[in-house]
Amino acid sequence: MKKVLTIIIPVLIIVLITIMMLVTHKKVEYKPYVTFESRIKDLEESELKEETNVYGWIQVQGTNIDYPVIEEKKSIFLRDIDYIWRLNTYIEGMNREVVSGHNIQNISSNPLIANPNHKRFEQLLSYVDYDFAKKNLYIQYTKDGKDELYKIYAISFVNAEDEDGGGVADDEVADYIKETKKTSIYDYDVDVNDKDTLIALVTCTRYYGPEEKTNFRVDARKVRKNEKINKYNVIKTENYDR
Repeated sequence: MKKVLTIIIPVLIIVLITIMMLVTHKKVEYKPYVTFESRIKDLEESELKEETNVYGWIQVQGTNIDYPVIEEKKSIFLRDIDYIWRLNTYIEGMNREVVSGHNIQNISSNPLIANPNHKRFEQLLSYVDYDFAKKNLYIQYTKDGKDELYKIYAISFVNAEDEDGGGVADDEVADYIKETKKTSIYDYDVDVNDKDTLIALVTCTRYYGPEEKTNFRVDARKVRKNEKINKYNVIKTENYDR
């Protein structure tokens, strides 16, 4: 009998402990790293539709970039309306949609970081700051009645003449991704391939001096189906100190 009790009692203790753990254990709720406000309604009700094509709406984490994407026209520019734009030569269905924005105040080699007075794409230069870049990883592009998230995977200074603002043909996407990662000032822990949908946010800068025609570019890919919105690692590359 003693032998039986010696076996039964430890088993019962283990069972009781297991039951208590199951009862007291609280299910950890998944919370996305970042959430944006929907811009579907703003896009549908945009008054800019009366005078130009309105393609979508961009929001960038950690910045005040929160603008409609339009076909730029001189009349709208002269009215000093805040917007960002896409070239009307973009071919629907091609990969990598380029969205451009004006940078008038934040063009120096010592850009201000997340200055609340900046407009359009002036705060995009905040990504030269490593601490800022590590925290702010996502872009929301509202388009075709959907709010869709994109993960940033490269930040680069590029020759303005090499950036045509257009799409990338299917057979060139892999090479484009390889090149953007190679020239990026950060190494993002983000898998990207030629099946992903890409966007690039582009603005001008005088980071390397007034004589250098340089663009600042943020490359991102659309969040895949069932992919969680988590924080991911960002490491400086050798390009960072150039």
